[in-house]
Amino acid sequence: MYSFVAKQPILNTMRETVAYELLFRNGLSNGFPQGISAEQATTTLISEQFLDQSINKLVGNCWCFVNFPYSLIVDKLVDFLPVDKVVIEILEDCKPDDNLLKSIKELKSKGFKIALDDFTMDDAWIRFLPYTDIIKFDFKEYPLSQIQKFIQKNQGYDIKFLAEKVETEEEYQFAIRLGFSLFQGYFFSKPQIVANRSLSQNQLVVIQLLKEVSQKDLDYDAIENLLKRDLSLAYKLLRYVNNVRYGSQPITSFRHATVYLGRDELQRFVTLISATSLGTNTPYELYHLSLTRAYFCEYLSKFRQGHTNPQEAFLCGLFSLMASIMSRPLTEIVESMPISDNVKHALVDDSGELAFYLNFVKDYEKLAFDTVKLRAQKMGLSEEQTIKFYTEANEIATTILQNNDDKEKNQTSQPA
Repeated sequence: MYSFVAKQPILNTMRETVAYELLFRNGLSNGFPQGISAEQATTTLISEQFLDQSINKLVGNCWCFVNFPYSLIVDKLVDFLPVDKVVIEILEDCKPDDNLLKSIKELKSKGFKIALDDFTMDDAWIRFLPYTDIIKFDFKEYPLSQIQKFIQKNQGYDIKFLAEKVETEEEYQFAIRLGFSLFQGYFFSKPQIVANRSLSQNQLVVIQLLKEVSQKDLDYDAIENLLKRDLSLAYKLLRYVNNVRYGSQPITSFRHATVYLGRDELQRFVTLISATSLGTNTPYELYHLSLTRAYFCEYLSKFRQGHTNPQEAFLCGLFSLMASIMSRPLTEIVESMPISDNVKHALVDDSGELAFYLNFVKDYEKLAFDTVKLRAQKMGLSEEQTIKFYTEANEIATTILQNNDDKEKNQTSQPA
């Protein structure tokens, strides 16, 4: 499964790229897809580019402009994004009411940069100017004399003006004379589509998770069990935690992650990823193998009580195939997750007891039974116990994926 995004450079007066505007795409067609709401476009873009991927890989050291409709701003689905990377671009159809102003003030207090898109010069927006960093003018929309008058009138604010849809050298030079310091348009570059391998997530699990996080009293055991059933959700949760956490304590289990987030952040996370729960094109064999490894490693850890954390062993097995699933270096993936050093060393350096468990299951998969026998003896594990652990782990993985598939089929077959 692939995710798509278009990025268009934003340049300064020296023609240096200082930022990119990120534009939602759902394929290689370079245009906004029909039938997609602004809310769905933004939540999907955030999920795919900030939770699935490393945003630095996409934009380097530059800033990125992300379009936000009214509802996502007032519902606070912005807060977890990196303040040193993201410019919150307020869409032109947002209602400039008290709720929006309050939300923008809060975002500014947290360090976010605010941009007003396709600015209309309506008086209702004047009270927003003290909290605005960038105003974008469509160079084709208004008489240039009117734009120049507005810029000169509002020089007292610490605002940069960005000219959109600049298509010629003459327009670029004229924009500079008008007082613009940022520029965007086909004269410099059309939006470039970037495709990345991404994780699909199971729609049914997301629905069940939405139900759980809406309960008055959170059942952390139920939430943890749901997260264990979907590799995509597990990975995105840890990426999300990595964005919002303020301490350096590593996450040792999904329960730890959900308790750390608390109800509000957990609901925000589930709301965000629910918009992108496609449940299709899942690489079944790799997901199945990941789950089998996770449960096998957990069994080994529980067998050797006190030596390792079973939850860390589970994480180690679960994420062991991420490089193959996402076609990205494992070191890059691991760096983006707040997991313990024990798990990181096992996955990246092949060191520590967790790595021993992981290599144990890999040898079993390769039918290297002489090595498997030696590893079992080292642990004090009998041949029968080894077979039992792997068989049960495999059966659990099969049951989880089969149940998800059956329930989705039943759900889609229900009459409307």
